Amino acid sequence: ENKDKLTAKEGMNRFVWDMRYPEASRFDGIILWGGGMQGPKAIPGNYKAKLTVNKESQETAFTILPDPRTKATPEDRAAQFTFLTEVRDKLTETHDAIKDIRVMRAQLNTLKGNLKGQENYKDVIDSATAIDKKITAIEEALYQTKNRSGQDPLNYPIRLNNKLANLVGQVSTGDFRPTDQAYAFKKEITAQIDEQLNLYRQVQAQDVPALNRLVKEKGVDAISVKKPETAPATGSL
Repeated sequence: ENKDKLTAKEGMNRFVWDMRYPEASRFDGIILWGGGMQGPKAIPGNYKAKLTVNKESQETAFTILPDPRTKATPEDRAAQFTFLTEVRDKLTETHDAIKDIRVMRAQLNTLKGNLKGQENYKDVIDSATAIDKKITAIEEALYQTKNRSGQDPLNYPIRLNNKLANLVGQVSTGDFRPTDQAYAFKKEITAQIDEQLNLYRQVQAQDVPALNRLVKEKGVDAISVKKPETAPATGSL
């Protein structure tokens, strides 16, 4: 990742790895209440560090040692790592869908804005409006869109992504195998998220192509411009 690149400056250079894998994807303005998006921590074992400069690479081996104070077994750590990786990946899938929904909404709004007031395109506008309502309901189920500050969740209940993200902070504390309750909660929330994501995929697979066909049939211009005003008459008084 770009943020993990070592900046080459005059003198000695050092890069410190926090031993975490990449975090879940984000979108602009995201606010979570008691939820985390950090990636899982690397488990004890043997690793390689690779430095590439001008297409030439060097590698060195290193070992992450287990904390001698913990009683966690390698199987416990592996279960924790797998659990947090799955949560991270589902959050990424959720947040990527929200980003896609917002791009789609912007395109729908542009289309409706270009056709506003034109009765012959009413069916196109109605179709775009119907899609907007569907994706808005999906987005609001996945994320609390009313959040504008870190304290807003006090007034507006958290949604599915925040409920899942809450597991990150709880399960990543210490070196412990996730509890049965954590597995059950993850399964429940993931199923609810997948239900919304499937609804969004239906919009992508059915509603959007239908709107595109309608737009093509109606011959909607890709670029809408105002009709030129009539040139003022010229002449001498």
